[in-house]
Amino acid sequence: MSAAIEAVLDRWYAALRSGDMAAFRGVAAPDIVVRWNGPPDLIPWAGEHHGLEAALAFFGKVGAALEILSVAPVERLLTADRALLVLAGHWRVRATGQELHLRAANLFSFRDGLVVAYEVFPDSAAFVGALRP
Repeated sequence: MSAAIEAVLDRWYAALRSGDMAAFRGVAAPDIVVRWNGPPDLIPWAGEHHGLEAALAFFGKVGAALEILSVAPVERLLTADRALLVLAGHWRVRATGQELHLRAANLFSFRDGLVVAYEVFPDSAAFVGALRP
């Protein structure tokens, strides 16, 4: 795996775990596109978010709704400018207390050492169920 891409991914996930949005700004391109696949009418942060400020708002919504208890990579695939990570995660929904143990895939695109696209392929049905009171 490219050491440069690995370093960007490490900084990306460290920023998300800590909530350090200044650090996040250091790894995300100004024109980043974030996409969470799922029904936006049922998952408040689902859909496409264009630009750095929209990405920060996206992560704010996710952080307000979910507590990340653990996330660990299961598989990593890399090309020169893309990375696909399969993650095993454990989340708690803050409003309901329900916990989720599931896998998700994260697809990244890179340009000039920054993340320019981030797409999440979650188990949307599980998230919808856990978000319901």
